[in-house]
Amino acid sequence: MKKIPVVIDCDPGVDDALALALALASPELEVLAITAVRGNVPAGAAFRNARRLVGWLGGHLPAARALPPVHPGGSRPLGKGRVDWKASAAIHGPEGLGRLFSGARRPPRPAGRPGEGAEEALLAHARAWGRRLTVVALGPLTNLARVHRRDPSALPGVGRIVLMGGAARMPGNVTPAAEFNVHCDPEAAEAVFASGARVTMVGLDVTRRAFLPSRMLAGGGSFRRALRDLTGIYAGFSLRRRGRDGVTLHDPLALAAAIRPGLLGCERLPVRVECGRGPARGMTVVDLRPEAPRGNVEVALDVDERGFLRFFLERLRSYHGWA
Repeated sequence: MKKIPVVIDCDPGVDDALALALALASPELEVLAITAVRGNVPAGAAFRNARRLVGWLGGHLPAARALPPVHPGGSRPLGKGRVDWKASAAIHGPEGLGRLFSGARRPPRPAGRPGEGAEEALLAHARAWGRRLTVVALGPLTNLARVHRRDPSALPGVGRIVLMGGAARMPGNVTPAAEFNVHCDPEAAEAVFASGARVTMVGLDVTRRAFLPSRMLAGGGSFRRALRDLTGIYAGFSLRRRGRDGVTLHDPLALAAAIRPGLLGCERLPVRVECGRGPARGMTVVDLRPEAPRGNVEVALDVDERGFLRFFLERLRSYHGWA
């Protein structure tokens, strides 16, 4: 099987953790590196969480394999993006990973070679792999935008960028207009969308339809119990706010799209990001008019919900301790 070389940029985060679980269990991918970015948690916590997750997941993989290095990202957004850490903790837990490493389950020794900074790692892989490389961006686009500032040819030179962020036909989830990842650093998102790179936007139009009910994690062995600890705070928040007991799989859907793009129905549309100071800051302005000019982004507007959930659970079941 010819593998897809991929770099995963993330801000773990409960759904980032589930996306990393999907990535490391997918034989189609060669995960070259994981880069951390400020988003669901501060930059330092994102780096720490990513390294812990790689170590924990690596210990449950059905076969031994080399684990990817994790690279720390910058702590400041490109613009003036703000994060409400208290609100984020209410969803992801005080350290970002629910109760995964609380109580008797202690964090493993961090795995994956600690590497240079995220910006340097992304740039090096973009230059080395070119069109063969896929970048999956699961958090704010700060790291990618900084790469673009350093070398405007880097992002257009990769095969594609699949990102979780934005919304086309529905309201935001952190303000009435803006989705969280884009709102964290609107200037960075605008830079990436306008970079000339081949971008697929996997936004709220489809990720809100990707839902894992808590009952699907009931029973089982040590790995499934750990997943319940990972997702419990998030599921409780979802139940209180939306009446749904479970986890919305925002980031796993974007990761899955890098492996099986046929899970999504996309249209090529013009996308800009509102970077002003008003209430629409962070909005992804998607031109849906029939007479709109040629688009710069593949925007996901439909999803095979059942096909995705079946694929996701199939990969989770491959870990030791699921049954």
